[in-house]
Amino acid sequence: MRWAIGLAAASWILIGVVVVAVRGRHEPPPPPSAAPAVAERDDQLGRCRDLGEAAQDDDACRRAWAVARARFFGERRP
Repeated sequence: MRWAIGLAAASWILIGVVVVAVRGRHEPPPPPSAAPAVAERDDQLGRCRDLGEAAQDDDACRRAWAVARARFFGERRP
């Protein structure tokens, strides 16, 4: 009976070692690179944020907000 328990435990340990060896180490994927256009739009949105209420009358801010809305909602307009 003791041999059976020992063999069962050894077999589970062996199965665990095999699973770990087969799966190997998982390295995290490299971070996605941001497109320069996205960074430029984010800079534009930051400028508009810093303008405060004056940004409502700025055409560049309106365009940047329209692009950000389209990107967020998945629309295809620029």
